[in-house]
Amino acid sequence: MYRREEVNILIVDDKENNIFALEQMLDKSGRRFLSATNGKEALKTVLNRDIDLIILDVQMPEMDGFEVAQILKSNKRTKDIPIIFASAEKKEHQFMIKGFEEGAIDYLYKPLNKEITEAKVSVLLKLHLQKKKLIENNLALEKFALLINNSADIICIINPETLTFEEVNQAVTNLLGYTIEEVKNSSLLLYLTEEYRHSVQKLSRQTAENLSFETQLYNKSRNIKWFEWNIVNKNGLWFANARDITEVKEVEEIKNYLATVVKQSNDAIYLHSPDGRIISWNNGAEKIYGFSESEALNMKIWNIVPDFLLNESHDMIERILQGHQIHSLETKRITKFGKIIDVAFSASVLTDSENNLKSIAITERNITLQKKSEQEIKQLNTDLRRNVSQLEVTNKELESFSYSVSHDLRAPLRAINGYANIIYEEYHEQMDQELLRLLQIIQNNAKKMGTLIDDLLAFSKLGRKQVVKRCIDTTEMVNKALQELENGNGHQVTTKVNNLLPIEGDPTLLYQVFINLISNAIKYSSKKPEPQVEIGSFEKDDEIIYFVRDNGTGFNMDYAHKLFGVFQRLHSDEEFEGTGVGLAIVQRVVVKHGGRVWAEGEVNKGATFYFSLPKPVTI
Repeated sequence: MYRREEVNILIVDDKENNIFALEQMLDKSGRRFLSATNGKEALKTVLNRDIDLIILDVQMPEMDGFEVAQILKSNKRTKDIPIIFASAEKKEHQFMIKGFEEGAIDYLYKPLNKEITEAKVSVLLKLHLQKKKLIENNLALEKFALLINNSADIICIINPETLTFEEVNQAVTNLLGYTIEEVKNSSLLLYLTEEYRHSVQKLSRQTAENLSFETQLYNKSRNIKWFEWNIVNKNGLWFANARDITEVKEVEEIKNYLATVVKQSNDAIYLHSPDGRIISWNNGAEKIYGFSESEALNMKIWNIVPDFLLNESHDMIERILQGHQIHSLETKRITKFGKIIDVAFSASVLTDSENNLKSIAITERNITLQKKSEQEIKQLNTDLRRNVSQLEVTNKELESFSYSVSHDLRAPLRAINGYANIIYEEYHEQMDQELLRLLQIIQNNAKKMGTLIDDLLAFSKLGRKQVVKRCIDTTEMVNKALQELENGNGHQVTTKVNNLLPIEGDPTLLYQVFINLISNAIKYSSKKPEPQVEIGSFEKDDEIIYFVRDNGTGFNMDYAHKLFGVFQRLHSDEEFEGTGVGLAIVQRVVVKHGGRVWAEGEVNKGATFYFSLPKPVTI
């Protein structure tokens, strides 16, 4: 489980001795207590501090606890803070019901029982912190997914025993021309040039934690590209980053070739700065003029120009700096030993890509490119190792959370349901209608909590489920989903199914996508006089796009970004039931298939939900 941080508990009571007594009762490591003696002071504290739980006295002067709770629940920032009402006077059922209507999680009667109070506070704090952590984890996972999919380098997971790709990001399409589906479950050996297959197979048998090497790969057009691999070998898998270094290799090859030609040329080839300082000196220059390279680099061009040609040489340099080129001009030079010789002189100015004079920039700038490439590769390796580590931690936290949900939270729910049923079976004949109604509310809320737990578990498990693809008859799948939904609800909705293109994907996961989208469309159009739902598909570029359209309540596009987040809902439970997990599941399934999800809508004019999937690969 994640490390529990310190929690803030706000106690609101107009009697300071009550606040002190409650603090003593609940005092525990990791808890910080804040207090307020009236409603206005409480509101100010909540708006300025991060509060995890509020224990709120009902009977207070000027502004009672119900009014304070109503203001807190109407504020977007404070609406999710759990509230427990405490009262010594208003113990009647109508006041308890009013407390729950104002958003309270529980209701305590004074004098407070220490064991019961502590138990309720502990459970509510645990639930609140787990909910916050789950939201943070989901946001982190989404960021990691975006980071990996938007990387310019190939980021992948390879099984070293078989050298098959288990996961790969979108960069494989940009760099090699293959789709993700073509590469996944295929062997790295298929793309390697022959000279690198044996060496990579040999490396796959190593147990070193970190591996770095270069290979040549064939792209889809059978052209060869260079890649530099940096691999973290962990848990029997290669977590790999492959950077395209084709351009770097080509530049290095050209540079090495030119350097060899220049260095071995019998002609004197050298560079100097605008002020005449010599900055390069080849073997030919050393042979002709007698100065070694180390000697020349401490000289200026004027050292090899005879005195009677100095003025002429200065004028010539100025012309060259202005852009004039000199071709095979006959002139005089003087050697280290004072000998004047005849030479054919050719020269031109060197500039950068923006035509700025930079006679020393070329050599100095490739170095910059090389250093920059090395730095970026090191940074990507660091980022990859950190991301892998963070993903492992996040997965462990999700697994721990799933265990906690399935065991720690289900047990009290079963107890609530069980005791509620016992009370009804044993005492319902002695209960009045109000008491029966309250008992029904308890049972309904327990059932709703159970549904929420089930949805959270389904969402958590979905992230670990492997996608098993096969060809799918989408029309048959949608008709099956419609039949299931028709049998499961009483809404009378007119449905229209247009031509649906077949697709490759995981049947179980994509069936859940259609179930979630169609059931949403039915639900949000059910209050219309003539509810209608339309389902269709079309091709665009390399995608097949499916849509589910309704004429229901719609939504404000300003809040469209919230649609696919866990617990994010644009309508209240009073308007439409739901847990806010269904669309998050849709997005996760589609992203696992290499697609995307979006929506369009207008308030009271319906909504259309789209999702795209890559076109099936034609063999």
